[in-house]
Amino acid sequence: MESSSFERREKPPKLLFKVTLMRHEKPFYKDIGHDLTPEGVERATQAGQEMREKGVIDDSQDVHLLHSPVARAKGTLDFVAKGAGLEHVPQHSIDQLRKSDFADYDAFMERVAELNHDQELIAKDHYTHPMHADGSVIEPHAHKKERLYRTLEYLTRWLEQHASGDKTPHVIAVSHFEVITHVLDDVFGMENLGRYNAPGFGESVSLEARETGDKDKILLKVAFDGQSKEVYFDRVNRSIEPVPAS
Repeated sequence: MESSSFERREKPPKLLFKVTLMRHEKPFYKDIGHDLTPEGVERATQAGQEMREKGVIDDSQDVHLLHSPVARAKGTLDFVAKGAGLEHVPQHSIDQLRKSDFADYDAFMERVAELNHDQELIAKDHYTHPMHADGSVIEPHAHKKERLYRTLEYLTRWLEQHASGDKTPHVIAVSHFEVITHVLDDVFGMENLGRYNAPGFGESVSLEARETGDKDKILLKVAFDGQSKEVYFDRVNRSIEPVPAS
């Protein structure tokens, strides 16, 4: 019997939710008002407009807005929401998305001065200098990764309970470089991205979460800077795991 062109095709796993995880825009670092430079304000507003124009945000989605409690993160989200026509959507401050905690801020700033305030060198230091691992000066990066994935697990639970009808939940969250980079490192490897200072101001990581048939594991499609890769998020261990080669 000849095969039919209408053979049944396996359906892709159900889409559970989307996340746009964005780094704040260019700030003054003064923690006053929205704390964004005029360029940062313009770019954040434009980012919101482009999300709407390109269909990253549309009316088929149930949009949720989250931000780090730091002024530059909330300010970025305010202008993104304005550009996307989402001013009516409530925003929520999430402490787990905050910037690094410091044990010795002066010592950290001395190191920054040694690096001539070069953002790329500071970012590389995040992965190579002992102070980022032992907690003597700044919150260990392992701790920041832990709270990022804790947030993802809590978010998954919340969306499971509050999913609204047929609309796809889409979370737009604004955080900081030193938090967001951990998912990029676990998925792509910072060396493979070709730059430690990723994401830059206003850049975002896209995550699509799909069911796997295992309630303790979700499939994540992670996209950043033209690259994409599928991984598993282990909800029990709160970790990123590779998808086995078929």
